[in-house]
Amino acid sequence: MQLYRFLFIGLTLLFICATGLVQGYIITIDAPKTVVKGNPLVVTGTTSFPEDSYFDLVLFYSKYTAGEVARTRVIVDRTQAFRVDFDTRHLERGQYKVEVHTIVSDNELFVERQLGSSSVIRRIVQITDRSDEITITSPKSQPLSQALTVSGRMRGIGDGVLTMRVFGPDDFTYGPLQIITKKAFADISGEFSTTVPVSSPGEYQVSMSDKNGYIGEYPFTVTKEIREEETGITTLPTTEIPVKPDTPPQTIPETPVLPSPTKTQTPFGLLAGMIGIACSILIFGKKK
Repeated sequence: MQLYRFLFIGLTLLFICATGLVQGYIITIDAPKTVVKGNPLVVTGTTSFPEDSYFDLVLFYSKYTAGEVARTRVIVDRTQAFRVDFDTRHLERGQYKVEVHTIVSDNELFVERQLGSSSVIRRIVQITDRSDEITITSPKSQPLSQALTVSGRMRGIGDGVLTMRVFGPDDFTYGPLQIITKKAFADISGEFSTTVPVSSPGEYQVSMSDKNGYIGEYPFTVTKEIREEETGITTLPTTEIPVKPDTPPQTIPETPVLPSPTKTQTPFGLLAGMIGIACSILIFGKKK
């Protein structure tokens, strides 16, 4: 009877061990509690899953409902350690969470309840935003001949130091450059201005940080001046036509109107008149 008892205990322990080998894999992730927008969200971890196993690290925005923001696949190598960087430059400030999803090993899908009890597959992260601490006062679009002027003020720094880096087209980098801020007259803001030499037009990003870390990135556009020979349009010189002074209008002499010729009395007309007068005298004479 005692032999059977030992056999039963041995089989039970063997079953537990076998089950533990299958279900006892561990995944542990770690992430900072707070990240400033613009800095990468670095997630590190270790696992006991064998090499070539894989799983997804998923970043969710959890302000109201969990919405997936980014996903990266982790393939386990022989070190069984991993690191994933999530870009936060375009994320809103707020609460996020990182979770492990879709665990696959030897073509077998694992779920959370199959993992060892010491596994940590979820972390909460708060994204903060400091970019509004700096106000840029120089134009965001500048011609190449005047670029790149970066001027502005930072809230609350007074007389201090800022660190600036510039990134642009064709792998352009400049800095880090230390900028001295001067206390403003109206408040304790720190005003600054500097010029970065750039040789080509394009989109540039100015990254600012201070002793407390990263502050933000600020975009600038450098435009190319258009010269006349580049447009292919030739401007012809204009010739001014002299304008004569105003002259009084000329008076056209009127053609004189000649009097109409009068009718010439003929001798027969005169004779007829005299006869008429004589006849009248005779007639009036007889009446008397």
